[in-house]
Amino acid sequence: MANTPMTPSETAWRGGVQALERRNYKESISLFQQAIEQERQEGAKNPKMKLISYLGLALTLSQGKSEEGLKLCEQAVKREFFDPDLYCNLGIVYLRHRMMAPAFEAFQKGLNLKPGHVRILDELEKYDRRGEPVFTFLPRGHLLNRMAGRVRYRLRVLFDGAAAQQT
Repeated sequence: MANTPMTPSETAWRGGVQALERRNYKESISLFQQAIEQERQEGAKNPKMKLISYLGLALTLSQGKSEEGLKLCEQAVKREFFDPDLYCNLGIVYLRHRMMAPAFEAFQKGLNLKPGHVRILDELEKYDRRGEPVFTFLPRGHLLNRMAGRVRYRLRVLFDGAAAQQT
């Protein structure tokens, strides 16, 4: 089986992903836009949703929050709801918008499509650092658990800081 050469749009997309991994967001945005334009020149009526999703992710990461990036990622998932990468990008964008419940829902949908999805698992590991509720007989969101959890957190920070200074 011969290696088929990559199209210019694929080359630009891969370059965009690499730039995104290096956190060079301006370059990644430019490359994703270039990939979309290349696809049109290659005869595609509509760009691949993966390109749209990654452009949305890059816009959001470059700006911290981006309504346009959010809309692009949501659009991509609506049109190609079978791609776990799109759910991963959407989840990351939701997290940047401090929309935790939709983010974890997006990650879960992605994992339902591909259970071992590495990027989704990495994202979940970053954000799942909460301990058990202080009062396990009460819901996590109960006022007592929230307040006691904050006190416990501050005490840990205080004692961990004190222990670090003694060593």
